[in-house]
Amino acid sequence: MNFSDESSLFFGIKSSVETVFISVGLGIVILCTAIGNLFVIYAIITDRILRRVSNYLVLSLATTDLILACTVMPLGVLYAISGKWTFGAKICEIWTSVDVLCCTASLLHLVAIAVDRYWAVTNVEYIRQRNAKIIGKMIAAVWAVAVFTSLAPIFVFSDPNFEKRAEVENVCVASQNVTYQILATILSFYAPLVLILLLYWKIFKVNTN
Repeated sequence: MNFSDESSLFFGIKSSVETVFISVGLGIVILCTAIGNLFVIYAIITDRILRRVSNYLVLSLATTDLILACTVMPLGVLYAISGKWTFGAKICEIWTSVDVLCCTASLLHLVAIAVDRYWAVTNVEYIRQRNAKIIGKMIAAVWAVAVFTSLAPIFVFSDPNFEKRAEVENVCVASQNVTYQILATILSFYAPLVLILLLYWKIFKVNTN
């Protein structure tokens, strides 16, 4: 065995060890995410004190993150470790759609929680009138926007190169349609971020006055 062979063997072993550590680390993250959200769901459902209307938003958020941990993250780990997508275009389409759905819904739930808290500290009547119907409408609105954002590439903003990337280039990413990218980025990140910061700033101002 010459030097180049030994070097190749060394780096191959090193790469294998790194892959194992990364796999174990990401597996622990997935497990912790799933178990943590299961505990939240179990606590809210079984504890009479926690089973309040305002916590329905937290319950829906935990359910969203649990779905993300059980469906999106495992495939994401396999994709990250292998470095290429080998599950075909159809599974890629489903995977990216569920990914966008859960991530958008998760952030929008945080917005809904912020809105609920803002109304609670600025409107006494809201606390008295808050019921399952009102919170249910908020949850429905969150999921409606998330579903639209996740399904828009399939029915509205098609990407002609999507199948080629998944089948030939072994790359799985969400639709690269420019209009969709702008819309999804705004709905899934920038708009929720701005709203959350604004609402909690207003809550802070109310509490300090």
